[in-house]
Amino acid sequence: MNIDEIALRQIIREEMKSVLKEIGLHDDDAGNDVRDLRSLITDWRGMKKVVWQTVARAGTMFVLGLLMLGAWAKLGGGGGGD
Repeated sequence: MNIDEIALRQIIREEMKSVLKEIGLHDDDAGNDVRDLRSLITDWRGMKKVVWQTVARAGTMFVLGLLMLGAWAKLGGGGGGD
């Protein structure tokens, strides 16, 4: 069974239309929908980056705070035993 190229293209085109209809990208607003999805993905990636940077900074500040507290205790800070 041989299918010529024109018939194959028509079959593929119809299947693509069917798939796009199933996922809701079959109307005139499909281009805007795809742009919105790309924007959401870009924003999500940016937000993940900022969250990890914030976590790293908070961890660094916590460690530095512990070091400062240790140094303060080592130097006898706050010890009322003069």
